[in-house]
Amino acid sequence: MKRDAEELLKELCPDLTITKNMKEWVQRAEQVVAKTTQSRDIFPVVDHTQGEGPWIYDLKGNQYLDVTAGVAVRALGIRNPVVKDFEQRISDYLRQVPGHDFDLIPQILLAERLTSITPGDHAKEVFFTTSGGRAVESALKSVMDNSHRFRFVAFRPAFHGRTGYTLALTASKHIQKNFFPQGLDVIRGPYPYCFRCPFKQEEKTCNLECIDYLRDSIEYGGTDIAAIVLEPICGEGGIIPAPVKWFKEIRKLADELDTKIISDEIQAGLGRTGKWWSIEHGGIVPEYICTAKALGGGFPFGAAIGPKPLFTDYSRHSETFGAEPYVSLLSLSVLRTIESDGLLDNATKRGRQLIKGLTEIQESSNIIGDVRGRGLMCAVEIVTDKTTNTYDPKKRHAVINNAVNKQRLWILGAGRSSIRFIPPLNITAEQIDIALERFGKAVKSVK
Repeated sequence: MKRDAEELLKELCPDLTITKNMKEWVQRAEQVVAKTTQSRDIFPVVDHTQGEGPWIYDLKGNQYLDVTAGVAVRALGIRNPVVKDFEQRISDYLRQVPGHDFDLIPQILLAERLTSITPGDHAKEVFFTTSGGRAVESALKSVMDNSHRFRFVAFRPAFHGRTGYTLALTASKHIQKNFFPQGLDVIRGPYPYCFRCPFKQEEKTCNLECIDYLRDSIEYGGTDIAAIVLEPICGEGGIIPAPVKWFKEIRKLADELDTKIISDEIQAGLGRTGKWWSIEHGGIVPEYICTAKALGGGFPFGAAIGPKPLFTDYSRHSETFGAEPYVSLLSLSVLRTIESDGLLDNATKRGRQLIKGLTEIQESSNIIGDVRGRGLMCAVEIVTDKTTNTYDPKKRHAVINNAVNKQRLWILGAGRSSIRFIPPLNITAEQIDIALERFGKAVKSVK
């Protein structure tokens, strides 16, 4: 595989001299590849020719245990045998037929499958996209097209994308929004961030003052709400699971306003929390569910699933590369594997194991203020100390740096001061133990 990959690179770039000099490739990247999300002073250049399951490699051959799953994309790990075999079997299928212009059997079957596993018995339709942000954008346009309302409710923190409309809903980091104009009127309420409740309440005894605050905000800002857009687990904002009782009040509020709920499940859906959709833990039915990441089995793919009709007429919305036959079939294979391999149950069991282990690390550390999560979507919040619980992004940076470069544990930050754990859904108990051991060492290295 590696030799074939090198030969291919030389064929495409005849003057190329392939080296393992990490510094050289980082410098070359600095010259031509735009800055995106992660710091090049922490993460090495990944070897694109190696990797299996939760294991990835850098150019020098160092092996890392990846508990990010490509930011929840590789739900079945790298080179999953079942999916790899399926990819080879469908390698000759057409890939350039525009699924938004013409009907194709694979996309019809996938749409039927998705509508069958989403909550609610109302008639549904699916709009396929090539990313999560575009899936949310599609749901927003669907709501506006059908309701002729243009004001939305969203939360802080929240992340829904960086496209024209979704950026207005996003409230995760100032760097994501500064100096970009906003395309929607958004009324914002506090996300139920129980570790940092702005009303100084405890989760078990609170009266959901955050809902009362949101009601007041809507009363002042406008009751003509097109939709309430929420993440059942706030992802980029810090991996914050909303308490179950909060969902029922949100459903009640939406019904009072005669409006819809859009559940953004881009990171938290498709089995990550032990159920197909994370909002199922809240016991309510949203009108819309948006999914992506894991849906494509490693390819850019997303979908907005909502009430029929999603759009009032032809050409109200479209996307060139949505729902091509190849990726639709691959997605069906991913869904089948999640179900047949019992990965919903595995996410629940391994998630409990992960939370238990992280809590034990927290007990012996003064810089972990909170441990939280559902299923295999967990986080720790790094603080200056447990007395003040002050955000400490510098210590978070140091923990990640040590984890990646010393312990060979591939992890990512989330929110202002948290670290996320979103490993493949088929991760084993032994691999969770390895991740916990390595993370514990990384935490101990930072005072």
